[in-house]
Amino acid sequence: MNIEPDHKFRVIAVLDPSVTSENVGDEIIFDSVKAEIRRLFGDPLLIRVSTHAYMSGDASRLLKKASYVFVGGSNLLKSKMEWNIQWKLSPLDLLNRRNAILLGCGWRHDEGRPTPYTRMLYNRILSPTALHSLRDSSAQAQLQKAGFSKSLNTACVTMWNLTPEHCAAIPAQKADNVVVTLTAYHPDVESDKKLLEVAFKNYKNVSLFVQQPEDFLYARSLTDNDFYRVVASLDAYDELLSQPTDYIGTRLHGGMRAIQRQRRALIIVVDNRARDIGRDTGLPIASRQDLAQQLDGWINTPQPTRIALPDAAIAEWRSQFDIGSA
Repeated sequence: MNIEPDHKFRVIAVLDPSVTSENVGDEIIFDSVKAEIRRLFGDPLLIRVSTHAYMSGDASRLLKKASYVFVGGSNLLKSKMEWNIQWKLSPLDLLNRRNAILLGCGWRHDEGRPTPYTRMLYNRILSPTALHSLRDSSAQAQLQKAGFSKSLNTACVTMWNLTPEHCAAIPAQKADNVVVTLTAYHPDVESDKKLLEVAFKNYKNVSLFVQQPEDFLYARSLTDNDFYRVVASLDAYDELLSQPTDYIGTRLHGGMRAIQRQRRALIIVVDNRARDIGRDTGLPIASRQDLAQQLDGWINTPQPTRIALPDAAIAEWRSQFDIGSA
Protein backbone atom coordinates (compact mmCIF):
# COMPACT_ATOMS: atom_id res chain seq x y z
CA MET A 1 0.00 0.00 0.00
CA ASN A 2 1.36 3.41 -0.95
CA ILE A 3 1.25 6.02 1.79
CA GLU A 4 1.40 9.63 0.70
CA PRO A 5 3.55 11.87 2.91
CA ASP A 6 1.58 14.25 5.10
CA HIS A 7 2.87 17.69 4.17
CA LYS A 8 0.89 19.25 7.00
CA PHE A 9 3.31 17.84 9.59
CA ARG A 10 5.56 20.39 11.29
CA VAL A 11 8.31 20.39 13.91
CA ILE A 12 8.01 23.57 15.96
CA ALA A 13 10.46 24.69 18.64
CA VAL A 14 9.75 27.07 21.50
CA LEU A 15 12.37 28.88 23.53
CA ASP A 16 10.28 28.44 26.63
CA PRO A 17 10.44 30.43 29.91
CA SER A 18 8.23 27.87 31.68
CA VAL A 19 10.90 25.12 31.52
CA THR A 20 13.07 25.12 34.67
CA SER A 21 10.90 27.85 36.20
CA GLU A 22 9.50 28.14 39.71
CA ASN A 23 6.93 30.72 38.57
CA VAL A 24 3.48 29.31 37.76
CA GLY A 25 2.84 32.45 35.73
CA ASP A 26 5.23 31.11 33.10
CA GLU A 27 2.98 28.04 32.75
CA ILE A 28 0.04 30.34 32.10
CA ILE A 29 1.99 32.04 29.31
CA PHE A 30 3.11 28.75 27.77
CA ASP A 31 -0.45 27.42 27.85
CA SER A 32 -1.46 30.27 25.52
CA VAL A 33 1.69 29.92 23.40
CA LYS A 34 0.90 26.24 22.86
CA ALA A 35 -2.71 27.03 21.96
CA GLU A 36 -1.56 29.61 19.40
CA ILE A 37 0.93 27.20 17.82
CA ARG A 38 -1.80 24.58 17.51
CA ARG A 39 -4.10 27.18 15.96
CA LEU A 40 -1.46 27.92 13.34
CA PHE A 41 -0.02 24.47 12.68
CA GLY A 42 -2.54 21.88 13.86
CA ASP A 43 -0.78 19.24 15.95
CA PRO A 44 2.96 19.73 15.42
CA LEU A 45 5.78 17.94 17.18
CA LEU A 46 6.69 20.52 19.80
CA ILE A 47 10.27 20.91 21.03
CA ARG A 48 10.73 22.99 24.19
CA VAL A 49 14.11 24.51 25.07
CA SER A 50 14.50 26.44 28.31
CA THR A 51 15.41 30.11 28.21
CA HIS A 52 16.63 29.76 31.81
CA ALA A 53 19.67 27.67 30.79
CA TYR A 54 22.51 28.41 28.38
CA MET A 55 22.13 26.71 25.03
CA SER A 56 23.75 23.26 24.92
CA GLY A 57 24.94 21.45 21.81
CA ASP A 58 21.99 19.06 22.12
CA ALA A 59 19.55 21.96 22.27
CA SER A 60 21.14 23.59 19.23
CA ARG A 61 20.77 20.37 17.26
CA LEU A 62 17.11 20.14 18.23
CA LEU A 63 16.43 23.68 17.05
CA LYS A 64 17.86 22.86 13.63
CA LYS A 65 15.09 20.28 13.13
CA ALA A 66 12.32 22.86 13.54
CA SER A 67 10.40 24.57 10.75
CA TYR A 68 9.95 27.55 13.07
CA VAL A 69 11.53 28.61 16.35
CA PHE A 70 9.37 30.81 18.60
CA VAL A 71 10.30 32.73 21.71
CA GLY A 72 7.33 31.97 23.94
CA GLY A 73 6.40 35.18 25.67
CA SER A 74 7.44 36.55 29.07
CA ASN A 75 9.54 39.65 29.78
CA LEU A 76 12.75 38.22 28.33
CA LEU A 77 14.02 41.23 26.41
CA LYS A 78 16.44 43.75 27.82
CA SER A 79 18.50 46.72 26.69
CA LYS A 80 21.64 45.33 28.30
CA MET A 81 21.87 41.66 27.47
CA GLU A 82 25.39 41.66 28.89
CA TRP A 83 23.70 41.37 32.29
CA ASN A 84 20.54 39.36 31.66
CA ILE A 85 19.67 36.56 34.07
CA GLN A 86 16.19 36.09 32.59
CA TRP A 87 17.17 34.84 29.14
CA LYS A 88 20.43 32.91 29.25
CA LEU A 89 22.27 34.03 26.12
CA SER A 90 26.06 34.23 25.96
CA PRO A 91 28.62 35.52 23.43
CA LEU A 92 28.76 31.93 22.11
CA ASP A 93 25.24 32.47 20.76
CA LEU A 94 26.70 35.00 18.33
CA LEU A 95 28.20 32.06 16.45
CA ASN A 96 24.87 30.49 15.45
CA ARG A 97 21.91 32.12 13.76
CA ARG A 98 18.61 31.03 15.35
CA ASN A 99 16.00 32.91 13.25
CA ALA A 100 13.68 32.89 16.25
CA ILE A 101 10.32 34.68 16.08
CA LEU A 102 9.00 36.58 19.10
CA LEU A 103 5.52 35.62 20.32
CA GLY A 104 4.14 38.12 22.83
CA CYS A 105 7.47 39.06 24.41
CA GLY A 106 8.07 42.11 26.59
CA TRP A 107 10.88 44.32 27.83
CA ARG A 108 12.03 43.49 31.34
CA HIS A 109 12.22 47.05 32.69
CA ASP A 110 11.99 50.67 31.65
CA GLU A 111 15.41 51.11 30.07
CA GLY A 112 17.39 53.22 27.65
CA ARG A 113 18.41 52.33 24.11
CA PRO A 114 19.70 48.79 23.52
CA THR A 115 23.48 48.56 23.74
CA PRO A 116 25.61 47.68 20.68
CA TYR A 117 26.18 44.18 22.13
CA THR A 118 22.43 43.71 22.63
CA ARG A 119 21.65 44.80 19.06
CA MET A 120 24.32 42.43 17.73
CA LEU A 121 23.01 39.52 19.83
CA TYR A 122 19.38 40.06 18.83
CA ASN A 123 20.41 40.26 15.18
CA ARG A 124 21.90 36.77 15.50
CA ILE A 125 19.13 35.20 17.59
CA LEU A 126 16.02 36.77 16.03
CA SER A 127 14.81 36.41 12.48
CA PRO A 128 15.72 39.49 10.43
CA THR A 129 12.74 39.03 8.11
CA ALA A 130 9.87 37.81 10.32
CA LEU A 131 7.24 39.97 11.96
CA HIS A 132 7.88 39.89 15.70
CA SER A 133 5.04 39.97 18.25
CA LEU A 134 5.62 42.29 21.23
CA ARG A 135 3.56 42.48 24.40
CA ASP A 136 3.09 46.28 24.45
CA SER A 137 3.97 49.47 22.62
CA SER A 138 6.98 50.19 24.86
CA ALA A 139 8.57 46.83 24.03
CA GLN A 140 7.78 47.37 20.35
CA ALA A 141 9.56 50.73 20.40
CA GLN A 142 12.60 49.24 22.12
CA LEU A 143 12.94 46.40 19.62
CA GLN A 144 12.66 48.89 16.78
CA LYS A 145 15.59 50.76 18.33
CA ALA A 146 17.51 47.48 18.17
CA GLY A 147 17.02 47.45 14.40
CA PHE A 148 13.82 45.40 14.03
CA SER A 149 11.41 47.67 12.23
CA LYS A 150 9.08 44.73 11.49
CA SER A 151 7.74 44.44 15.01
CA LEU A 152 4.11 44.56 16.08
CA ASN A 153 2.32 45.45 19.31
CA THR A 154 0.01 42.44 19.63
CA ALA A 155 -0.54 42.52 23.43
CA CYS A 156 0.34 39.46 25.48
CA VAL A 157 -0.51 36.14 23.84
CA THR A 158 -2.53 35.27 26.97
CA MET A 159 -5.01 37.95 25.85
CA TRP A 160 -5.59 36.93 22.26
CA ASN A 161 -8.87 35.13 23.01
CA LEU A 162 -10.29 37.93 25.16
CA THR A 163 -12.81 38.99 22.53
CA PRO A 164 -15.69 41.39 23.26
CA GLU A 165 -18.01 38.36 23.47
CA HIS A 166 -15.69 36.67 25.97
CA CYS A 167 -15.42 39.79 28.12
CA ALA A 168 -19.17 40.40 28.02
CA ALA A 169 -19.65 37.06 29.80
CA ILE A 170 -17.49 38.16 32.74
CA PRO A 171 -19.66 39.19 35.72
CA ALA A 172 -19.75 42.90 36.48
CA GLN A 173 -20.94 42.39 40.09
CA LYS A 174 -18.72 41.16 42.90
CA ALA A 175 -18.66 37.48 43.81
CA ASP A 176 -18.84 36.10 47.35
CA ASN A 177 -15.32 34.73 47.01
CA VAL A 178 -11.98 36.22 45.98
CA VAL A 179 -8.54 34.86 45.18
CA VAL A 180 -5.57 37.14 45.86
CA THR A 181 -1.93 37.13 44.80
CA LEU A 182 1.14 38.92 46.13
CA THR A 183 4.62 39.35 44.68
CA ALA A 184 7.33 38.73 47.25
CA TYR A 185 10.10 40.10 45.04
CA HIS A 186 8.17 43.41 44.63
CA PRO A 187 7.01 44.03 48.21
CA ASP A 188 5.17 47.07 49.48
CA VAL A 189 4.15 46.13 53.00
CA GLU A 190 1.67 48.95 53.55
CA SER A 191 -0.05 48.52 50.19
CA ASP A 192 -0.09 44.72 50.33
CA LYS A 193 -1.52 44.75 53.85
CA LYS A 194 -4.30 47.03 52.61
CA LEU A 195 -5.02 44.61 49.77
CA LEU A 196 -5.51 41.75 52.21
CA GLU A 197 -7.48 43.86 54.73
CA VAL A 198 -9.93 45.00 52.04
CA ALA A 199 -10.27 41.46 50.69
CA PHE A 200 -11.07 39.95 54.09
CA LYS A 201 -13.48 42.81 54.81
CA ASN A 202 -15.49 42.48 51.57
CA TYR A 203 -15.54 38.75 50.76
CA LYS A 204 -16.92 35.67 52.44
CA ASN A 205 -13.91 33.53 51.47
CA VAL A 206 -10.40 34.73 50.62
CA SER A 207 -8.06 32.29 48.89
CA LEU A 208 -4.37 32.73 48.01
CA PHE A 209 -2.75 31.75 44.73
CA VAL A 210 0.99 31.25 45.23
CA GLN A 211 2.90 31.79 41.96
CA GLN A 212 6.36 31.51 43.54
CA PRO A 213 7.45 29.88 46.82
CA GLU A 214 8.32 33.12 48.62
CA ASP A 215 4.83 34.53 48.03
CA PHE A 216 3.31 32.27 50.69
CA LEU A 217 5.64 33.32 53.51
CA TYR A 218 5.27 36.96 52.50
CA ALA A 219 1.46 36.71 52.60
CA ARG A 220 1.51 35.02 56.01
CA SER A 221 3.68 37.84 57.38
CA LEU A 222 1.04 40.41 56.44
CA THR A 223 -2.13 39.00 58.01
CA ASP A 224 -3.35 36.87 60.90
CA ASN A 225 -6.48 35.89 58.99
CA ASP A 226 -6.76 32.38 57.65
CA PHE A 227 -7.03 31.88 53.91
CA TYR A 228 -9.94 29.72 52.78
CA ARG A 229 -7.65 27.89 50.35
CA VAL A 230 -4.00 28.16 49.34
CA VAL A 231 -3.30 26.87 45.83
CA ALA A 232 0.08 26.66 44.12
CA SER A 233 -0.48 24.68 40.91
CA LEU A 234 -2.19 25.77 37.72
CA ASP A 235 -4.65 22.86 37.91
CA ALA A 236 -5.68 23.82 41.45
CA TYR A 237 -5.98 27.47 40.47
CA ASP A 238 -8.19 26.56 37.51
CA GLU A 239 -10.36 24.50 39.84
CA LEU A 240 -10.70 27.51 42.15
CA LEU A 241 -11.68 29.70 39.20
CA SER A 242 -14.33 27.19 38.10
CA GLN A 243 -16.56 28.64 40.85
CA PRO A 244 -17.75 32.29 40.99
CA THR A 245 -14.63 34.08 42.25
CA ASP A 246 -13.14 37.54 41.87
CA TYR A 247 -9.40 38.08 41.44
CA ILE A 248 -7.38 40.85 43.05
CA GLY A 249 -3.61 40.78 43.04
CA THR A 250 -0.20 41.96 41.98
CA ARG A 251 0.50 38.97 39.73
CA LEU A 252 -0.18 39.90 36.11
CA HIS A 253 -0.70 36.41 34.76
CA GLY A 254 -2.71 35.27 37.76
CA GLY A 255 -5.11 38.02 36.68
CA MET A 256 -4.87 37.03 33.04
CA ARG A 257 -5.83 33.46 33.89
CA ALA A 258 -8.83 34.68 35.84
CA ILE A 259 -10.02 36.75 32.87
CA GLN A 260 -9.40 33.78 30.56
CA ARG A 261 -11.73 31.81 32.84
CA GLN A 262 -14.28 34.65 32.68
CA ARG A 263 -13.74 35.87 36.20
CA ARG A 264 -13.80 39.49 37.30
CA ALA A 265 -10.23 40.66 37.89
CA LEU A 266 -8.24 43.68 39.02
CA ILE A 267 -4.45 43.64 38.63
CA ILE A 268 -2.36 45.82 40.95
CA VAL A 269 0.53 47.47 39.11
CA VAL A 270 3.98 46.67 40.53
CA ASP A 271 6.14 47.12 37.41
CA ASN A 272 6.05 48.12 33.76
CA ARG A 273 4.23 45.02 32.52
CA ALA A 274 0.66 45.54 33.73
CA ARG A 275 1.05 49.32 33.43
CA ASP A 276 2.04 49.20 29.76
CA ILE A 277 -0.48 46.52 28.78
CA GLY A 278 -3.23 48.34 30.69
CA ARG A 279 -2.44 51.59 28.91
CA ASP A 280 -2.59 49.89 25.50
CA THR A 281 -5.61 47.62 25.97
CA GLY A 282 -7.73 48.76 28.91
CA LEU A 283 -6.77 45.72 31.00
CA PRO A 284 -8.29 46.33 34.48
CA ILE A 285 -5.44 47.70 36.62
CA ALA A 286 -4.97 49.79 39.75
CA SER A 287 -1.94 51.56 41.19
CA ARG A 288 -0.59 50.92 44.67
CA GLN A 289 -1.26 54.54 45.63
CA ASP A 290 -4.56 55.02 47.50
CA LEU A 291 -5.16 51.32 46.98
CA ALA A 292 -7.83 50.82 49.64
CA GLN A 293 -10.07 53.46 48.07
CA GLN A 294 -9.57 52.03 44.58
CA LEU A 295 -10.33 48.50 45.77
CA ASP A 296 -13.49 49.50 47.64
CA GLY A 297 -14.75 51.26 44.53
CA TRP A 298 -13.93 48.35 42.21
CA ILE A 299 -15.33 45.65 44.49
CA ASN A 300 -18.62 47.33 45.33
CA THR A 301 -19.42 49.04 42.03
CA PRO A 302 -20.45 47.08 38.92
CA GLN A 303 -17.38 46.91 36.66
CA PRO A 304 -17.79 45.51 33.13
CA THR A 305 -14.58 44.13 31.62
CA ARG A 306 -13.72 45.89 28.37
CA ILE A 307 -10.45 45.00 26.65
CA ALA A 308 -9.42 46.48 23.30
CA LEU A 309 -7.20 44.00 21.51
CA PRO A 310 -4.91 45.02 18.62
CA ASP A 311 -6.76 42.64 16.31
CA ALA A 312 -5.19 43.95 13.10
CA ALA A 313 -1.66 43.45 14.47
CA ILE A 314 -2.46 39.93 15.70
CA ALA A 315 -3.94 39.04 12.29
CA GLU A 316 -0.90 40.49 10.52
CA TRP A 317 1.49 38.47 12.68
CA ARG A 318 -0.46 35.27 12.03
CA SER A 319 -0.66 35.92 8.30
CA GLN A 320 3.11 35.54 7.78
CA PHE A 321 2.92 31.76 8.20
CA ASP A 322 2.18 29.61 5.19
CA ILE A 323 -0.77 27.98 6.87
CA GLY A 324 -2.41 26.99 3.61
CA SER A 325 0.38 24.53 2.85
CA ALA A 326 1.27 23.80 6.47
